[in-house]
Amino acid sequence: MGAVVNLLRGLMESSSAPRDDRWEARYGDIPRAVSTAREKFGEAETPAPDPATPLIVSSAKFIAGFVPPDYILDGVIQRGFLYALTARTGDGKTAIALLLAACVAQGIPFAGHTTEKGRVLFFAGENPQDIRTRWIAMSEAMSFDIDAIDVHFIPGAFKLSALSGRIAKELEASGPVALVIVDTSAAFFEGADENSNVEQVAHARRMRNLISLPGGPCVLINCHPVKNASDDNLIPRGGGAFIAEIDGNLTALKDDCAVTLHTQGKHRGADFAPMSFMLKTDTYDRIRDVKGRLMPTVIARHLSDTAQEEMTAISRGDEDLVLQAVKDGGGGLSIADIAKTLGWYTARNEPNKLKAQRILNRLKRAKLAQIERGRFCLTPKGEKAIK
Repeated sequence: MGAVVNLLRGLMESSSAPRDDRWEARYGDIPRAVSTAREKFGEAETPAPDPATPLIVSSAKFIAGFVPPDYILDGVIQRGFLYALTARTGDGKTAIALLLAACVAQGIPFAGHTTEKGRVLFFAGENPQDIRTRWIAMSEAMSFDIDAIDVHFIPGAFKLSALSGRIAKELEASGPVALVIVDTSAAFFEGADENSNVEQVAHARRMRNLISLPGGPCVLINCHPVKNASDDNLIPRGGGAFIAEIDGNLTALKDDCAVTLHTQGKHRGADFAPMSFMLKTDTYDRIRDVKGRLMPTVIARHLSDTAQEEMTAISRGDEDLVLQAVKDGGGGLSIADIAKTLGWYTARNEPNKLKAQRILNRLKRAKLAQIERGRFCLTPKGEKAIK
């Protein structure tokens, strides 16, 4: 269906008709018209070429069907395309998607890339209450009017096959959208087996149908990766069957310093430099429990190159401190011992074992430290590094 939309838009682009309001309305209505025709007539077989029409065309006729890319996020994602944003749980895909929604709705830059200002529709299927909390936090952090911003939500999971027509009609009445975000793919999966190629293809095609909503939006689907996914295998569940049906797979990968947004597996379009974000846990005045106590929540913020370098330097410094503490400890230290030695305490004045554990895990992955009888000590490589 996307190919048909692009073909019809290409024909309009190449015409000499005046680009007035009527032309713009018809151009924007193409996805809906194609979707309506598809629902009415079904999937027809591709007709045989007209014997009177040449199969071989000139260069001029061939390029007449070119449709210029229409970027929602400059150089990254385009209107009329379907993308996945794949990340492990807790690695920031929802936080990043909400930040993108806020930036597009306001027409402000996202991670240094310009955005096309437009209306956003957010499918809050997996955890609507969490989305509400984070959205309130973002409105305070970014100082936008949460009652007026042009972002709209559909809370809860449902069968897209049953309600897509109703969604389209509501948008026809209220106005077109530029970006649709689905959180998450799993919440709207209508099959019985995530490993079924047939069901995953059907699911992906239902997602692709969203580009036919009024406005011909860009569609971004938050996806969980395959089970036990490694850092270099952040592919949406459904594997090859699903990824073959989409136009690109963005990925969010978290380490102790930042979340990196880039691509894996597939991306139709020019490559772009990885973008870095910080997941910030904080409290906000409007987010309180029933007893009036402030409740922390997580939002994403873009990290500049300078900030990223500073955080990396701090992280490396903490690693060096832990290496030295373990060395000075002689016979080995526990996690609590390391936190106490370095003066790392929580707000409750308890040893910050979580911070020490994160750093020790990094040192273990780098083969600089190891565990012996429940206590940490340096490896020969770690001994050499501390010198």
